Amino acid sequence: MNPAHIDDFYFVTTEVLCQLYAAFPVRNLVLVEDISGPIKWDMTGLPDRKSRACFETIIWLANSGLLTFRSIEPRDVGVEGAVLTQPAFVLLTGLVAWTDGESESRIEALRDARARRAYDDLGTVVKDLFRANCAWSAPVPAEPLPRGAPLEITDEPPTGRA
Repeated sequence: MNPAHIDDFYFVTTEVLCQLYAAFPVRNLVLVEDISGPIKWDMTGLPDRKSRACFETIIWLANSGLLTFRSIEPRDVGVEGAVLTQPAFVLLTGLVAWTDGESESRIEALRDARARRAYDDLGTVVKDLFRANCAWSAPVPAEPLPRGAPLEITDEPPTGRA
């Protein structure tokens, strides 16, 4: 199981990549609030940890060569003029094979996992994308990826505390 901040990183990465893919090749405004919800500012004017981590993920994706942007919005609330890079577009349209024999593009796998709330699959596909984007390692042949179970939502209250 991943630490919560890593799961949040995979979620934000998925949201940003899906948003930019849907708008490609048009430049887009990517706002932290659209991804992680309203920003909660403290008394000194700094954003909460979750909002800051969301913004830093966007910057990290740009530094990793997956997107470019024109400018940072004031108070780090997002980036203006964001667009996928050519390598990111190629990686997202590349195929991933699942252990059940099914294959689909990475962007479809991300959209499907997001729709099914299969957060383990988000992490699996994002890690596969990063592995494929890694310039300092030798190319690794693609291996089938295991699918995780989707989150089941019930109307029953939780039973006890962990």
